[in-house]
Amino acid sequence: MRLAALAALAAGLACAGPRALPRASFRIGHPIELTARDLQGREVVVAAEAGVVRVVDFWATWCVPCREQLPALERLRRELGPRGLSVYAVSFDEDPAQIPRFLEATPVGFPVLWDRGGETWAARYQLQRLPTTLLVDRRGIIRFVHEGFDEAIAAEERLLVEKLIQEAP
Repeated sequence: MRLAALAALAAGLACAGPRALPRASFRIGHPIELTARDLQGREVVVAAEAGVVRVVDFWATWCVPCREQLPALERLRRELGPRGLSVYAVSFDEDPAQIPRFLEATPVGFPVLWDRGGETWAARYQLQRLPTTLLVDRRGIIRFVHEGFDEAIAAEERLLVEKLIQEAP
């Protein structure tokens, strides 16, 4: 399994340029199914947090747009968290020691999970670029998928999250 995941990453998962458009995904309209360990080794089930809008970001410390996106996600969490938003970041770093070092300089208040090299989730979510961000409604359904990051994407994601927060569960 690990070799297959690494081959898939090497074959096509790259760091997205500054602007990538939302893309059609076979996961849109389906429930979020994601379980990963946090940096303390505890298992986190993203679907278990029912009734809130979730932003799930797949990233890596070596990906420049990913590094730029995490502070934007932290601002989003601080501003919209009280209205029903949770944010999760799933790192695809090979070495988990890279993550805390990065987070010392870029602290965040949301759970940071780890999937070594994307071995579990890259293929399941057909990820092609990092960062890839899933916007999940209160019912746990994936509604939007974005690849890449820049300020225009951040603004668009905020509007979509606000829309999802306003929807009834």
